[in-house]
Amino acid sequence: MFIKNNKLFIQEFFKNLKLRTYIFTVIFVEIVAVYLSYKNLFNYEGCTNVVPRNFILFNNFFTIEYPEMCDEQFYFHGFQWINHIYENGYVYQDRPLYLGFGFLIYRLFFITTLLFGFQADPISLLLFSTLIFQVLIVNSIATVICYSLKNRFERFYFLIFFLIVIFSFEQRLYLFLPSNSTTYLFIFAFSIYSIKNKKLNGLVYGILFTISAYGIIGFLYQTLGAVLEVRKNYKIIIKNLILFSIPYLSFELIRILLGIFQGKEYGIRYIHAAEAVEYQQFVWIIKTIFDKSYEPFQSCHTLSNFFSCYIEITKSYISISGFYILICSLLFLFYSFKRNNIKDKTLIIIFSITFFNYIFLSFQGFYAYRFVYYSIGFGLILLTCFFVYKINSDLISILTVISLASYTLSRYKLEEFSLNLNTLDILFLIVISIFLIFDVLKMKKINY
Repeated sequence: MFIKNNKLFIQEFFKNLKLRTYIFTVIFVEIVAVYLSYKNLFNYEGCTNVVPRNFILFNNFFTIEYPEMCDEQFYFHGFQWINHIYENGYVYQDRPLYLGFGFLIYRLFFITTLLFGFQADPISLLLFSTLIFQVLIVNSIATVICYSLKNRFERFYFLIFFLIVIFSFEQRLYLFLPSNSTTYLFIFAFSIYSIKNKKLNGLVYGILFTISAYGIIGFLYQTLGAVLEVRKNYKIIIKNLILFSIPYLSFELIRILLGIFQGKEYGIRYIHAAEAVEYQQFVWIIKTIFDKSYEPFQSCHTLSNFFSCYIEITKSYISISGFYILICSLLFLFYSFKRNNIKDKTLIIIFSITFFNYIFLSFQGFYAYRFVYYSIGFGLILLTCFFVYKINSDLISILTVISLASYTLSRYKLEEFSLNLNTLDILFLIVISIFLIFDVLKMKKINY
């Protein structure tokens, strides 16, 4: 009877769990989620493929199908030898803190194998460390989403947000890879938290910048907002510009010291010219205006083709994300019926930072698909989390997670992400719609 009359029964259950029991529950849920993701590996395209890989891990030898990334050797080089990243030709010097975290995780497992006499080859340890690293990143994302939406940790919704993120399209691609692309969502969610609390966190943004250059976007958004009242905020702006530069300059100091004490070959500032020159990121705008001999890397890199090209790319993304958009739209409809006034500070911030990311990244130029996903795609994930949280129903939350997991894990190729739904997908949509309608009618009846 208690369960029947309390739609928040599961939330109450988690709140009353002892901390140790809750932690074990979280670990169990996350292991199941990772297992399901591995059992339904994505058939990658381009330079990442699922191939048979040999593992020697904790005295066990086995061969399994596992993703192999074309540039994983660069990440692994940093994970193994963080003091070697400042070498000529090392292309990922601009993400030293990310590599540093990977190095700490790898070294922890490496030392453990030595202490206990386990046999493990470096590649196996690196891949295992990568998986643990990615799971930790998803945990961090779920945590910051909790704080972005409610300014506190919510036991039940932490798990819900974790599962929404891990079964998103982006994690479908990167969960088993060493790429730092998964940190972009963390940066996006932190930007929402920082904007919502009206505090320009220059130092934190600077730290995030050493994980990924995308860390500058939220900082620019808030700085531009402060510039609108420059007379009032000039001290804050100057202070945070200095704070933002500290992490970057600290790593530059480390690079110089490595060059002095380990040899010049370890302290080289290598600039990856491909993105700035060959791929013409951002500079294509200037070149297309002032350079008569300018030849674009791709057709989108001219002002005449810019709008039509990126509109088509946006349409393409929307077609790929149709099911996710549909789920989010259902939740939004229920949310709008449940509230007479749908204006919400957090909702407005999500839309505004999504739009700002979309505009900023569209001028990046090269990664045509990424500019849409790292703006609209991330916004869609945060909106889904927002509506689930605001609806505040155990049943709707769990049904949403199951429907997203079922859809995502049943797609193995990029072209399968569409509104060409199978029976199970349609069934979940119907069930979610029915429960949402019942909840609306029940609420209206109570109010009447």
